[in-house]
Order: sequence, then C-alpha cells, then structure tokens
Amino acid sequence: MNKFVKKFAVGTLAVGLAAGAFAPSALAATDDVGSTITGGDLSLTAPVINDFNAVTLDGKIQSATATIDPFSVVDARGSGAGWNVMVSAGQLSQVDSTGNVIYSLPGNSMTISSPTVTAQAGASAAEGLIKGSGTIDNTTGVKLISAGTDQGMGTYDISNSALDINLQPKDAKAGTYTSTVTVNLTTGP
Repeated sequence: MNKFVKKFAVGTLAVGLAAGAFAPSALAATDDVGSTITGGDLSLTAPVINDFNAVTLDGKIQSATATIDPFSVVDARGSGAGWNVMVSAGQLSQVDSTGNVIYSLPGNSMTISSPTVTAQAGASAAEGLIKGSGTIDNTTGVKLISAGTDQGMGTYDISNSALDINLQPKDAKAGTYTSTVTVNLTTGP
C-alpha cells in the first residue's frame, strides 16, 4: 500500500472519530414534579325521618312505618380510616303539655331496616360497606352502615331504609307518641 493512501486513510479515520464526538445527539431533560393533596371532611347530610303512619287499634299485633328520605355520606378525608353511621332512638312516649311523659311503649319496639347504598363515581365500591338493621330504641342502637379501613372513600347515597314500630295490644294505649331519633356519623371501622 502506498504511503500516501495509508496517511490519507489514517487521517480520515481520525477526523471521522473526532467529528463523531462532537455530533449532536438526542437531548433529554428530567424534572421532578409533585402535588400536595389535602384531605377534606367526613360529613353526613341530615336525613329527614317522616312521621309514622296512623294506626287504629284493633286488638291484634300491628305495626306502623316511617320512611327515611335519601341522604348522603361523604368521606373526602383521603385517609382510609373508615366510618360508621349509628342510629338510635328514645322510647316512643306520650308527653303532656308541660313535657312530662305520660306513657311509653316498651323499649325495643322500634326497628330500622337495612338501606340501599349507592357509590357515586370515583368512590370505593359500595359492596365493601357493611349494612345493618335492628332495634334502635335501646341503649346501643344500630350500626346502620360501616366502612372499614380503606373502604367508604368518596360519596355514597343512602336510600330505602325505614323505621317500624311493633304495637302489641297489651302495650299500646291510644294517644300521640313521639321519639327522638339520632343519626351519628363517627370515624373508624
């Protein structure tokens, strides 16, 4: 091989390597991004509990029903801590004009039925919630709905629940009865 060709080949190779070292390459950039997410509140829209239907005593066991209008529970805390809807009531009683109790139906006469729970878009599945029913005019009441850990996050519509009273002829006296029903939303499973 001729000296000139060798020098040219070696020189071309050296220039090619040097040019490759300075050739533009694909540019990349990275940056960290973040967001602060602040938890909201745990809330309950106050349920409206309608009056019981009127009853005419007939000497047999009877019942009366009071409907509960739909209401909502919202867990926007973002903690997954769970929650409970507790329902309790005082005894159904006749009260005179000064507020004194004249007569009361026996305790454990009033029950609440299990509700329908519907999860709104983006909420945890409603199937993960535990629904209850039972007697509410006693010292403990009923855990109507319970959301365990990492359940119940979002908004839930509660419907189709009702109160019933069992009227035994031996206990029911004619008159107007009232009771205070309390619905509490508490934290925790």
